[in-house]
Amino acid sequence: MKKIYIYTSSDRITPFIDFWDSLNDKQQKKLEYALKSMALSTGKLSEPQVKHFSIERYRRLYELREKAQVLLRIIFTLDKHDNIILLSPFIKRHKRNTSQALENSLKMLEDIQKNPAALREYVFSARGCGK
Repeated sequence: MKKIYIYTSSDRITPFIDFWDSLNDKQQKKLEYALKSMALSTGKLSEPQVKHFSIERYRRLYELREKAQVLLRIIFTLDKHDNIILLSPFIKRHKRNTSQALENSLKMLEDIQKNPAALREYVFSARGCGK
């Protein structure tokens, strides 16, 4: 089983937790199911649920895609052990939302390289999001 990590900025902001808290129960359940499926997957992550970006600048990044009343998206990457690192979550309303999230994700990756402690393991709990 793959581990899932979430990013926490130096000022203790955790984008994934903030995003999770903004979702309703149905959206949380769909997203939790998608994350568990990714963690349990032994094969290659592929469309339609996961999109791998082919542009050179974003080649390390993937997008988890889920639809639950709105289009839920999470930009993530894989570490050298194929563990999942959740970076920029967002609700897709415009094409530019993805571009902004990709740029934010690159900044987060830079921060992670400088400060590996910016990652903490995501743990599924009975309540849903592992806080």
